[in-house]
Parts: sequence; C-alpha cells; structure tokens
Amino acid sequence: MLKQVAMVMALLIFSATQAAEYPKPQTPSELHAMFGNYFSAKDLTGIGSLFDEKAVYVVDDQGSLLEGRKAIVTEIQHYMDTGAEIETVSASIHINGNIALVKSNWKISGSDITGTALEVMTYKEGGWLYLIDNPNGF
Repeated sequence: MLKQVAMVMALLIFSATQAAEYPKPQTPSELHAMFGNYFSAKDLTGIGSLFDEKAVYVVDDQGSLLEGRKAIVTEIQHYMDTGAEIETVSASIHINGNIALVKSNWKISGSDITGTALEVMTYKEGGWLYLIDNPNGF
C-alpha cells in the first residue's frame, strides 16, 4: 500500500513538473508564437501542449480529419522532419467567451511557401488551445 501511495505521489509530481515546463498561451496570438517556437525547436511535446486532447486537424480539401492530440502531433512531425521553420501571424481574431475564431497567415522560412489557416481555439484550464486547426483554410 505504501508503495502504491509513493508511486501515485511520484506521478503527480512528475505531471505537475511537465505542465510547468509549458506555459499556457494567454491570447490566440501567443498560441501562434508558441507554436512557431516549438516547431522550430522540434519540440513535439510543446506542440502537443497547444492542442485540446479532442482537437481535430483538417488534412485536405475533402474534409478528412485527424482526431486527437496524438494523431495531430504525428502529422505535424512529418513537417518538422523536413527541417523547415514556420512563422504564424494572427490576421483576424474573434472571441466570444472561451471560444475564438481565428484566421492566421503562415510562412515557411527560407521559401515562398505561404498559407492561410482557419482555426477554432478554446480557453481551457488557464490557457488557449487549438480545438479545430485547418492549416490550409480549406
């Protein structure tokens, strides 16, 4: 019994330490800046910290979706593996309570590749998170 209590305590301390490593974005624009920083650092855990666990990611113009943080992070890892860096800038933000509708412009550094994303974010547990990420604005 004592061993189980010690294990639970260690897990709680580890979880609190992990959460403390990743600040929670206080604005949708801050979420964009953090995404770019984590992407450049190839920090998949940091990227994952920006998505709601039930978030969806629009993959293509047919409306195919990836569901859940793990699937989304796996998809983003493919882009990270190319060595590219991304800059994202909020173009339009509309907030109603704890929901934000956001249009952002992004650019792959060192290239002419640009795009416009449509996103729905939620303010939850002290910070903004992606709830729907449509990186190509389909």
